[in-house]
Amino acid sequence: MRILDRYLYKELLATFLAVLSVLLLITFGTEATKLLAVAVEGRIPSTILFKVLLYKIPPALEVILPLVALLSVMLAVGRLYQDREMVVLQSCGISVGYFQKRVFWFLLPLALLTAWVTLWLTPWSYQQERLLVAEAQVSSPLAALVPGKFNPLPNGEGVFYTREISKQGDLSSVWVRLKTDEQDVLLTAPQGRFEWIDERLALVLLDGHSYEGLEGGETFTVRRFERFEGFLPQLQMRLPSETKFEIDSLTLWASALPGDQAQLQWRLVTPLSIVVLGLLGLKMSRTGPREGRFGQMFFALVLYVVYNQLLVTAKESMANETWPIWIGLWPIPLLFFAYALYQGSLKPVWFVWPDWRRLTQRERVQ
Repeated sequence: MRILDRYLYKELLATFLAVLSVLLLITFGTEATKLLAVAVEGRIPSTILFKVLLYKIPPALEVILPLVALLSVMLAVGRLYQDREMVVLQSCGISVGYFQKRVFWFLLPLALLTAWVTLWLTPWSYQQERLLVAEAQVSSPLAALVPGKFNPLPNGEGVFYTREISKQGDLSSVWVRLKTDEQDVLLTAPQGRFEWIDERLALVLLDGHSYEGLEGGETFTVRRFERFEGFLPQLQMRLPSETKFEIDSLTLWASALPGDQAQLQWRLVTPLSIVVLGLLGLKMSRTGPREGRFGQMFFALVLYVVYNQLLVTAKESMANETWPIWIGLWPIPLLFFAYALYQGSLKPVWFVWPDWRRLTQRERVQ
């Protein structure tokens, strides 16, 4: 590897890591604020906030990696133009095609890493996040309950008591008083637990008794039950449902639904966007003698927004069956790829057409 190659790759890698760190911190700050708001509302316990935040890293990488590729190449190569190093290199015979090839080989491993993130890691992270939240919602009410103490329910709707709570979440010697305008009932059972029923968290009591009409009603009723299922006022939680983002890529490949095909093409186009936007950043990094280092940054960000919005619009149109699936998302990255390589001709400057006449003459001589 030449000295110039090592120098260029070092600059690209250092800038890439710096831009990635900054954008990840911004993304984490936004996601942490949203999660704190959800935790304050009581929808998820605060003890799992950090784990949920970690599971949001792969989806965040899927979004910001193309932008990181664009900005890092622009900043790294733009510094060469700003410090007049590019003028010296070009005077030594280093062409634009050299930089296109080196940037391409720098972006190729990043595109492969992004493909692994989008095709496998992101669906897995969505699934693990859903399972973690579901498990935490089961243990959350247990954390709020104090064994051996009468725990009042909100709005004065009753009292809950259990003598002991095991590590597995089993309850022993359960005593529940539910008193509202519609009902007044006392439930006792030697055993109980919390279960998901109809996607809602319910209290299940086993081999117990219920007492109705305790405060001088017309009738006093005692019933024995083998299994009681009820929803306490403070436990009106719903099980997180499976989303399309956690469907594995092989299932999407075998599906014929337009929405699944659109999601699959999105996962395949994202790694390609690393190469496309990186080469676009190389094109936009070129600045004149009196232009600032960030002169083309605004225009490059506008192109990124247009590129991303076109992909989102095409994806939604495919899901709604208003855009042909066989065309898909591919024309958008190919169009931007052609623009990134355009140097007065659609043919890349580093590509040389074979001289068929010379090859034919050699064959005749032989």
